[in-house]
Amino acid sequence: MTDEVPKTSALRRWVKYLSLGIILTASIAIASLYGLKSWVVHWSNSPLSAFAAQDIVIKPGDNTRGVIKQLQKNAIIEQTWPFKLMFALSPRLGELKVGHYHVPAKATPTQLFTVLTSGVEKQFAITFIEGSTFEEWLNILSQHPRINYSEQRINNYVASFSASVVDEQIYRYARVEGQFFPDTYHFNANTKAVDLLQRANKTLTTKLDILWQNRQVDVPLKNKHEALVMASIIEKETGIASERETIASAFTNRLNRKMRLQTDPTVIYGAADDYNGDITYKHLRHKNVYNTYHIKGLPPTPIAMPSEGAIAAALHPADTPYIYFVASGDGGHVFSTNLKDHNRALQRYLQRIKHK
Repeated sequence: MTDEVPKTSALRRWVKYLSLGIILTASIAIASLYGLKSWVVHWSNSPLSAFAAQDIVIKPGDNTRGVIKQLQKNAIIEQTWPFKLMFALSPRLGELKVGHYHVPAKATPTQLFTVLTSGVEKQFAITFIEGSTFEEWLNILSQHPRINYSEQRINNYVASFSASVVDEQIYRYARVEGQFFPDTYHFNANTKAVDLLQRANKTLTTKLDILWQNRQVDVPLKNKHEALVMASIIEKETGIASERETIASAFTNRLNRKMRLQTDPTVIYGAADDYNGDITYKHLRHKNVYNTYHIKGLPPTPIAMPSEGAIAAALHPADTPYIYFVASGDGGHVFSTNLKDHNRALQRYLQRIKHK
């Protein structure tokens, strides 16, 4: 019995020391892990000083390893292992989404991969100005490096519109002229040109519907198509936005009096490929469906993309007695109620440009 007591005591002491050792080791391990976690959190939220603002494109099949290797190749980082620890703590940062992203300068590792996993791509912009033609729109679309431009898709889209009454061998885009709203449109990289055109067409349709519903009751326009035609002419004639309603009134008065509109922009559009920058006597005499020096009333289609302001002016012309106007030489116009005053204003304009 006496021998067993010391043995039991020794065993108890050994178990006690072992337990203390385990607890101490575990404490050290926990403290180490906590310290490592704190270091990773601090590191992942510290700016990458060598990181310059840049676009990063994530393609199908790309992974975090490839992104990290590129950072190392570009001397932005030296070691890759901290990223592995960051992903272990925040697995979602490793779930890259396909897209074109912009990452700001000196981004932290967390910010970098938050952007690349957000799905919120960089936005590009394209601007179509009022008064431009569909052909000019196509030139802008085809030259933008971030737009997916396909001539075949464009042709198919144009063909989806109802045919116009003009010779489309000469006026290739008559059926879609004036059917898109000029504005600045934002889009993701590789957006189809047709998608942007569809957006612009929908925007135009929505605005036109509202403006037409609230039109002036006695305006001499039979339908929304004629409103676009008139608005496109007003757009091309207007140099100063504040004159839109006055110009609209002159055209409205001419229509009401059964007078020809006699406006140069329609001559230019009617000349098609024969126009090279200067209106000639030949152009004015050329008989075509757009030349308002020869046809009565409105031309068959719009001649450009009108702005909302031009459409509003066509549907709400000012109440004036004017039937003539000529450029003043300073961007505006001189308006007249009779041919005698108009000719005087025309001579003043010609003298002014002669002495410039």
